[in-house]
Amino acid sequence: MKKNILRYAPALLLITFFILWSFVFHYSSPESIIDWVGVENAYLLIFILALMGGFTTFSGIPYHVVLVALAVGGLNPFILGIAASFGVMIGDSTSYYIGYGGRLLVPEKIQKWLERLSIIKEKYPRLLPVVFLCYGSLLPFSNDVITIPMGLLRHPFWRVFIPLGIGNIIFNISLAFLAAYAYEFLQATPFL
Repeated sequence: MKKNILRYAPALLLITFFILWSFVFHYSSPESIIDWVGVENAYLLIFILALMGGFTTFSGIPYHVVLVALAVGGLNPFILGIAASFGVMIGDSTSYYIGYGGRLLVPEKIQKWLERLSIIKEKYPRLLPVVFLCYGSLLPFSNDVITIPMGLLRHPFWRVFIPLGIGNIIFNISLAFLAAYAYEFLQATPFL
């Protein structure tokens, strides 16, 4: 019984931490969160949360929610977007290298899919950076959809991460600005 508790303790601790922070962000105003965390620490907080979100594969460390709360709280949306983007891209580099090193462990079905993807990669080499940029700037999904297959295909690291990173910067800055201005608009709306 004690072994089972110790085995699941890290996961339970992480879930408890996530639930507690969810309550804090749900029941507190953005301004009070900024006052509590502090402006300088808030940028570090979004970087760390985005980094953890990048480390976890296909996960849900919801740094976007915190990004929105901090932007609404009055922090600089540009700096928030940059900090979040760098955090998530550093975290996602681990997924790329897992794919890069794990090519031999891939099941046969997925290797056939990778062969088709490799043909597309070789046939349309200029299309990939555009796809990476569009994916990063338009979709709020995990970057692992891009980084793991490109690692498996041994696509050069910088050819994946420069356009994907620029796309993430565009998305996160846009999200932060949208949140800040939407909050101001909703505050000024008399019927709400």
